Amino acid sequence: MRKSVLPITVLLVSTLLMYLAAGQQGLLVPIRASLEGYSDVIIGFMGTAYALGFVSGCYLIPIALRRVGYIRTFGVIASLAAASMLLQGMIIEAVMWFAARFVIGFSIAGSAMVIESWLNSRVTNDTRGGVFSVYMIIYLGAITAGQMSLTLFDPMQITLFVVAGLLFSISHIPTALTRLPAPEPPEQVSLNLRSIINLSPVGAVSVFLIGMANGAFGTLGPVFAQNLGFASGDIAIFMSLALVAGALAQWPFGRISDQMDRRKVIGGVAFLGSAAGVLMALFAVPGALTFLLVVMFGAAAYSLYGLAVAHANDHADPSDFVSVSGSLLLLFGIGSAIGPICAAYLTNVLGMSAEFIFVSAMHFILGAYAFYRIGQRAAVPEEEKEDFVGMARPTSPVAAEFDPRGEEVEEGDTEEDTVPPASSSASTPIGGAASPAS
Repeated sequence: MRKSVLPITVLLVSTLLMYLAAGQQGLLVPIRASLEGYSDVIIGFMGTAYALGFVSGCYLIPIALRRVGYIRTFGVIASLAAASMLLQGMIIEAVMWFAARFVIGFSIAGSAMVIESWLNSRVTNDTRGGVFSVYMIIYLGAITAGQMSLTLFDPMQITLFVVAGLLFSISHIPTALTRLPAPEPPEQVSLNLRSIINLSPVGAVSVFLIGMANGAFGTLGPVFAQNLGFASGDIAIFMSLALVAGALAQWPFGRISDQMDRRKVIGGVAFLGSAAGVLMALFAVPGALTFLLVVMFGAAAYSLYGLAVAHANDHADPSDFVSVSGSLLLLFGIGSAIGPICAAYLTNVLGMSAEFIFVSAMHFILGAYAFYRIGQRAAVPEEEKEDFVGMARPTSPVAAEFDPRGEEVEEGDTEEDTVPPASSSASTPIGGAASPAS
C-alpha cells in the first residue's frame, strides 16, 4: 500500500486542501446567509445555484481539459473558487451570492475531476481498491474537518471566507509542481436517462429522491440547527455527525445488501431515514437528543446513494459502469437542484420543522417504491451481483472509473503502459452530479 500511495502524495495533498475548503464553505454559506437575515427561500436558491454549477462543471470541464490541459484547468478553477469565496465575504448581496455559489459548485466539480482523473491514471488493478479507499478517507475526513473549522472563527467575520479562499488557491500548488504525467484526454460517453430507468428503476428513482433529500438537508440543515438555538460550533458538530454516521453505516448496510435482495435493504434504510426525519421534526431541541437523531438520520441518508449505485450496477455489464454512474449522477444532480427550493418553500409556509417533514417524505416514497418493485421484478442472483463499494457522497463522474468494481485491465498491463481514460463527459450539453452539501 505504501508503494502505491507515495508516488501520488502530491495529488492526495491537493485533495485534502480542496475538500477542506469545500467542507468549510458548504456549511459557512447557509449559516452566514441566515445570520444576514436571508429567507429560507433565498438560501434554498443558493443551494440550487451550487448544485447547478456542480452539474455543469461535471460535463463542461472536460472541454477545457482537452483544450488547455489539466494543470492550466486546475489553476483556473482553483482561482475562480478562491475569488468567489472572497467576493462572498466582501459583498453581502443575494444576486452576488447566487453567482458565486454557481461558480464554486462548478469549480469543485472540476477540481474533483482533475484529481480523480490523475489518480485513476496512476493505479493498476492490484492497487485500485487500496488507493480508492485512501482517497475516500481523505475526502470524508477533509469535508468533516472543514465543517468543524466553524468552531474556531465567528461566521459573521470575513476570516472564514478568507481561509476557504486560501485553501482553494493553494490546492493548485501541488499539482502545478508535480512531475507526474497528465492523463489522456477525456472520452465522451453518451448518457441516456430512459436507458438507466429501464435498466434499474429502483436505482434511478432512488438517486433522484436521495438528491432531493440530501440537497435539502445540506442547504437547510444548518439553518434548522441555528433556529433551534445551536451556536456555530454546535451546528458544525450537528452536520458532521450526519456525514460521519453515513460513512460508517454504509459498510454494514452494504455487506448485508450483498447477501440478500438489495432492494429490501434500500427500502429498510429509506424507512429508517423517514422515521428519523419525523422524529427530528417533532422532538428536536438543543442538546444530546438532537445529536442522536441526526446520527440516526445521517446513517440512513448518506448510506442510500452507494446502495442505489450498487443495485444499478447489479443489472449492468462492468464495461457500462461509467455510463451507468454518469446517468445516475445526472439524476442525483437534478434532485439536488430541486430539493432545496421545494424544502425552502415548505419551511416558509409551515416553519423550519417542515424541512425534515420534506426529507422524511422523500425517504418514505423511496422505501415504498423499493418494496413495490420487489413484486414486479425478480432479484438478481447472488452470484451475479457486484460487491458493494462505499460512497457516502458522489464526487464526479470520474469516480466510476476509479471504482474497483469496474472492468479489469487486460492481463499483463502495468502501471506505466496502462493509462485509463481520464474522465467521461456527456454528449449532451449538461449532466452529472451535485454534491449533497452545498
